[in-house]
Amino acid sequence: MIRRTTQAAALLIAVVIGELSSAGPIHAQMVPERSRFEGVAVRAEQPVQRGIHLSATDFDFVSPSDESPEPRGMFDGPVTLESLIGHALANNPEIQAARFHARSLGARVPQAKSLPDPQLMATAFLEEIQTAAGPQQAAVSLSQKFPWFGKRTLRSQVAHFDSVAAYARVAAVELKVIEGVKRAYYDLYFVQSAVEENRRLMKPLEDVIAVAKSKYETSTGEMGMQDVLQAQVELSQLKINLIALDEGKRQAQARLAGLLHLPPRTRPEASNSVFRSELDRSVETLVALADVCQPEFVAFRRELARDQSAVEVARRDYWPDVTMGLNWYEIGDRGLSPVANGRDALSLGVGVNLPIYRSRLDGAVNEAQYKQCATARRYAAVRDQFQIEIETLYAQFREHHQTLRILTSEVMPRAEEALKLTTESYRAGRADFEQLMDVYRTLLRYRIELHRHVALREQAIASLERAVGTAVTTPVQDGSNPAIESLHLPSSR
Repeated sequence: MIRRTTQAAALLIAVVIGELSSAGPIHAQMVPERSRFEGVAVRAEQPVQRGIHLSATDFDFVSPSDESPEPRGMFDGPVTLESLIGHALANNPEIQAARFHARSLGARVPQAKSLPDPQLMATAFLEEIQTAAGPQQAAVSLSQKFPWFGKRTLRSQVAHFDSVAAYARVAAVELKVIEGVKRAYYDLYFVQSAVEENRRLMKPLEDVIAVAKSKYETSTGEMGMQDVLQAQVELSQLKINLIALDEGKRQAQARLAGLLHLPPRTRPEASNSVFRSELDRSVETLVALADVCQPEFVAFRRELARDQSAVEVARRDYWPDVTMGLNWYEIGDRGLSPVANGRDALSLGVGVNLPIYRSRLDGAVNEAQYKQCATARRYAAVRDQFQIEIETLYAQFREHHQTLRILTSEVMPRAEEALKLTTESYRAGRADFEQLMDVYRTLLRYRIELHRHVALREQAIASLERAVGTAVTTPVQDGSNPAIESLHLPSSR
């Protein structure tokens, strides 16, 4: 009797294990695109077996457990933009949180694929039930619920697509952080350039003061003293400007350190030269490229597939689930019949639930369909927003790019020539000091404006790359922007 009981129990357990290990072909939707930006990639999906656990190795990004090998002190001083981006990808808390969230959703896939836990129950009879074969003294039952065909498959698809969408949004977060690092870096570059341009003026102004004093000593009256006082006031104003710019530089460094997950006291500095890159694509091409490469779009397409699977899950609930049970009864030796044998009893039962409450089932289908429609509308709204943003950023890029071209080819050469002529006239006595300072202030303003448009142009490119989802420029072979030569005021010689 015990042998038969053991064989029957082993048969039911084998069925359960077989269900746990089974895996059918998933309803795989191919993602033909490959989104890549500065080392961030969402790998195109391949048909995978349902129930296979997703891991970070399916996506090309740095593991959140990886630590940056460089000590933080290495970021004090001039650093390259590429090294800052690499450090941010490995250490930014927002990126790490998104990666862990995606992994947590990936862990739901085997949960959704699994069968419910089997139920094991033991019964002891307080009052024995007398039978012809003998009294029933105890009973043990083992039951397992099997969802209707396809339910577990669809539920695992829901978890799978939800996980893939989360991994795509990891890439979106990385793009956002890279954009923030670049914008903060070019803010720092502009402030540094403004500081440098103002400091360049201090020595020439001191020379001008010496020239003005020399003129005052050789002239009659007090006209020369006026030039000396104006030059001294100009030098004091320059020192005030440097104080404000130095504080602005510290603020820009603190913002950049925050994105890098470094202490606020870290003092990174931008490189003095900005390498040129060309954007030779039309705005229509960029919008079309975003449809393929933007991780947010990839995520929404995976969510639409998830919602479709959720609708199918709700429709399968109209079909009953099957529960199989095995029961063993321990029978005593003394029964009512004179031929009682005391053999233990076995029974095998099959049951189903009855999905008769149609209003609940209909409501579940309607809920899943409404969620699918809401996701589709959000996807359409996000696509419209990205298109508007790409067109706006492209217009900003063209504005700063064309302004830079005019500044470097027309405005700067003419302003420098004007300063040269005014300087000669001042030395010859044909121009006063105020005219000289006006010309120099104008040139200084254009030089700072040139750096500002360089920074704004690169920031527009950084935002465009985040909106499109991939790099949109190509480097220029000849190196950096046109050189900005030092300004010269008349010396004391």
